[in-house]
Amino acid sequence: MECHDSLYGGHFGGQRIAAKVFQSGYFWPILFKDVREYALKCDPCQRTGNISSRDAMPLNIILEVELFDVWGINFMGPFPLSCGQQYILLAVDYVSKWVEVVACAKNDAATISKFLTKNIFTRQEHRWHW
Repeated sequence: MECHDSLYGGHFGGQRIAAKVFQSGYFWPILFKDVREYALKCDPCQRTGNISSRDAMPLNIILEVELFDVWGINFMGPFPLSCGQQYILLAVDYVSKWVEVVACAKNDAATISKFLTKNIFTRQEHRWHW
């Protein structure tokens, strides 16, 4: 019976098989009895048995993230002064592992704003326009 042991998903119980038979447009008076007996005689179903909730593994959520959705931005330093620069500003896109690094004189919000505008936002915009 194709509604029970098909290759594309089967080996269900009697109620589910009967529903599939109905969806296929068939019916006969002892349908529920026949599908239950068929499922009980199915060798793979009898070997597997029922899967209880005790045997189930916990479900893990799969997050869908795209490029440039998750960023990490951080200052490193202070380091010994070199060419007027004392800090390193590092930005990492955690999805693509793309890294941007620049040497900075200060570790303040204005430096981050200028860095994001020059190195991240403008390059990201060009990536979206093919």
